[in-house]
Amino acid sequence: MGTVTTPAASAGPEAGSPVFSVDGLWKVFGPKAGRVPGDPGLAALDPAALRARTGCTVAVRDVSFDVRKGEVFVVMGLSGSGKSTLVRCLTRLIEPTAGSIAIDGEDVRAMDRARLRELRRHRAAMVFQHFGLLPHRTVLDNVAYGLEIQGMGRSQRRAKAAEVVAKVGLEGMEQRRPAQLSGGQ
Repeated sequence: MGTVTTPAASAGPEAGSPVFSVDGLWKVFGPKAGRVPGDPGLAALDPAALRARTGCTVAVRDVSFDVRKGEVFVVMGLSGSGKSTLVRCLTRLIEPTAGSIAIDGEDVRAMDRARLRELRRHRAAMVFQHFGLLPHRTVLDNVAYGLEIQGMGRSQRRAKAAEVVAKVGLEGMEQRRPAQLSGGQ
């Protein structure tokens, strides 16, 4: 499961406008993947038929959503359903095949490497359930880690991390280690 949490008070769009805006997003793996989203006949095929006909696999199929300032947006689904691929596409850790992604109104798909690096460091990051957690750090320090990398002072980053921990329902568990949490936590 991935979670997109938007800052409650940040520079950017006016209240009510999306921080993340995703429209018609596709990620297709395989030869000539780009033709699948644009061909209604191919796009309508079930996974087995598409794989047999084209050698392609669709990981993200025509996804659209908006996430507004202060909102917590959760991506849920079965194992292998494309959650991680979708979240990786948001910051182009994986290149989308088709569709648009905007963060604070800026076209993510048009960003160069330097701008993407800045986006990933300061505006959008992801933490996966198990693989992104540092086992020797507490919940609070894991959440604050990105702010530490940015150079934010200890007391300020811990205060910001505590707000996020409370927002996602983990208040009271700040001093636990990842191994002391359930998978859903």
